[in-house]
Amino acid sequence: MEKRIAIINIGVGNINSVFNAIKRLDEKPRLISLGNELDLFNPTHIIMPGVGAVGSAINNLRLKNFINPLNNLVKKKGVYFCGICLGMQIITETCEEFGIHEGLGWIPGKVQLLDTKGLSSPHMGWNTIKVTNKNNIFLEINDLDMFFAHSYYVNCPEKYIVATSKYGSEFAAIVQSNNIIGIQSHPERSSLVGNIFLNKFINLG
Repeated sequence: MEKRIAIINIGVGNINSVFNAIKRLDEKPRLISLGNELDLFNPTHIIMPGVGAVGSAINNLRLKNFINPLNNLVKKKGVYFCGICLGMQIITETCEEFGIHEGLGWIPGKVQLLDTKGLSSPHMGWNTIKVTNKNNIFLEINDLDMFFAHSYYVNCPEKYIVATSKYGSEFAAIVQSNNIIGIQSHPERSSLVGNIFLNKFINLG
């Protein structure tokens, strides 16, 4: 199957590092900045990276007319989707950062401030991934370290959590609902382990 990998530019964070990470896997991703571009590209895989606050990111998605195309492609047509860091938080129902903000609602749950138990915040550095679903495609990265940079985490039902990590408190590191995946760490900044994760994702289907 021909892969058409779209990387969504929502104007928050350095998407070039994700673009280059996918290129290093011998793929040809396309940066997409508007909703109609996404429709025309008709992707097989969508990656949405980002850093910052959910509220401003959701606002940017609306301004760039991404909401309907994303819902149509991901929820209705089953296109594979991976949200990275902020991109993972956007797919939940609500976020409690700088007020209450509505997310895409693809995975039930909310984004809350991580209880670091006195450790410095934001959580920034390398931490171990613990894959909790032994039948999951990401089992290969179990007990390996990835790079994190966040203050908030996704609080969702356990059945959607396929991997955890711990920084003061345990939190969801990877969530999944069918074709929809979210990862709290930054695979594009996680060296060989990040490459394994991204390669597993882009080979789905």
